[in-house]
Amino acid sequence: MEKIYRLSKLKITVWLSFAAALFYSSWPLGFLLNPSVGHHDLASQLEAPHQPYSWVFIALDVLTGISLVIVGAMQLRIRRSTTMTLVISSYMLFGALVAIAALLPLSCDPTLGQCGPLIRAPRVIVHGASSIISVNMLLISVLLLTKMVYEGRRRKIIQGVFGLILGGWLVFGIGSLLEMAHHIHSNFLQYYFITVCSLSIILVVSVVSYFEEEVSPPPVPRQD
Repeated sequence: MEKIYRLSKLKITVWLSFAAALFYSSWPLGFLLNPSVGHHDLASQLEAPHQPYSWVFIALDVLTGISLVIVGAMQLRIRRSTTMTLVISSYMLFGALVAIAALLPLSCDPTLGQCGPLIRAPRVIVHGASSIISVNMLLISVLLLTKMVYEGRRRKIIQGVFGLILGGWLVFGIGSLLEMAHHIHSNFLQYYFITVCSLSIILVVSVVSYFEEEVSPPPVPRQD
């Protein structure tokens, strides 16, 4: 019975991670609900108060945060190593900050200098800080779990997937530097990065769930 419960919990956390990843990658809806922004502007502009269907994109980001906090709370109920606890806590913080940024949407585009002095735009500061810190928290989860996977000599396929995901983060970093160097204003790289983050969410939660079988105590035999 205990084993069935653990397997059911594992499936729930993994499915919730898939849901969170889909909620977070809502940018394809922009091409349908708000084509002018979806084709040309940053994803955050889809949540701007004056944009049509902004509530849809805000709600999806909030659902991302709620889903990840629920998943993390479920996974933290099992006693784990300090590193694994940091992995889970980091992606939970990522989810919470994504929700906060969504609930404080921008009404201007800071990349085009439309927001004025930051000291007069606290919403821009909170939104920007939440967005930046959130992705760094997710990266911390990925890096810590990658370290555990390679040190523990896990299956080669798991190590390979982590290598691909880290490669995706690296491509984004290089692309961002090139965009800044050449003053390119494009949303393609951001959409790519959102997709990488979504894949990272699924990978981190799934691997943590996979490790759960190794740290869960065996069921206590019944005594008649």
